[in-house]
Amino acid sequence: MMKAKLQPRTSRNRKKSAVPLSKLRTSEVVRTVVNHPRRLEELVTLLQDKDRTVRGRAAATLARLSESHPSRLLRYLERLGASLEDDSAYVRWHLVYSLGRISACFPGRARSVLADLSLRLKDEDKVVRRFTCLALESVAARKPQLIKDLFSDSKAEMPQSLARVLADSTP
Repeated sequence: MMKAKLQPRTSRNRKKSAVPLSKLRTSEVVRTVVNHPRRLEELVTLLQDKDRTVRGRAAATLARLSESHPSRLLRYLERLGASLEDDSAYVRWHLVYSLGRISACFPGRARSVLADLSLRLKDEDKVVRRFTCLALESVAARKPQLIKDLFSDSKAEMPQSLARVLADSTP
């Protein structure tokens, strides 16, 4: 009778190498970032990538994260606001959506990006303009004075839909 030779496990103490987030699907990236919050920095950094597709997928992933975990993105508000200048409309409307969700949940903390967000009301892309209106309306529903101050300080014209939300919110 022959004895079977046992091979020692070679992967016992090895750390798995992390797969770059740019190589994963959006749903996989969301799951990865939720399970490993330190990788959120890597995701936000992808907004600066040279490849428009990578930036678009990163922005779409951030939009999905803003729906389920907006508080995790609070640290990155300034960087998300700075990325609103991207040349891709796809990236801009996902970022506007993300900033709108975060601002609606935390209007006091998002005060710094509301000015950047209001500049998107004059964007050349129709979807970006519409998402900007929706974002500002959701903030106005919770903190109307914040939006009133934003438009009184700037020379920008307030959209009619936003003016209606403000009129409905005042007693």
